[in-house]
Amino acid sequence: MKSTRLSAPLLCAGLLLMLLSACRPVIQVTLTAGAQQLPAPRFEVVDPEHADRPRYDTVQVMNREGELFWQLRAEPFGDSNSVGALTYGEAPTGFTSVEGPRALQPGGRYALFVVGRNRGSVHFDVDAEGRVTAVPP
Repeated sequence: MKSTRLSAPLLCAGLLLMLLSACRPVIQVTLTAGAQQLPAPRFEVVDPEHADRPRYDTVQVMNREGELFWQLRAEPFGDSNSVGALTYGEAPTGFTSVEGPRALQPGGRYALFVVGRNRGSVHFDVDAEGRVTAVPP
C-alpha cells in the first residue's frame, strides 16, 4: 500500500494552483448612466488588467432563449481595436458586424458578452417604455 504522507500535500498544492489560476480578473461591463434607453443603450467596458483600454475581440448580444441579436468581430482578428464604450447597433472602428443588429424589444431580457483573453458580461431587461436596466444573471 502506498503512503499518503506525500499525497495530501501534493493534492493541496494542486488545488491551490488551480484556484489561483482561475482567479483571473474578468472584464467588467456596465450600462452607461444616462444612456439606458432603446433603441441604442450604451455600455462601458473596463479590463482590470489593462488600464488604457479593455482587450477583447468579440461582442455578442443574446436574448434569454439564446438567440443571437448582434455579433461583432475584430477585423483583423485580435484585440488591438477594442474600446471602452459600446453603443448597441454601432460597430466601433476596427470591428465588423457578423450578425444583426436586431431591434431589442420591450419586455425582453438580454445579455451583452465581450470576449478576448478574459471575458465579461452584463445582463439587462428592457421595460415597456424602452428603459434598459441591469439585472443579475
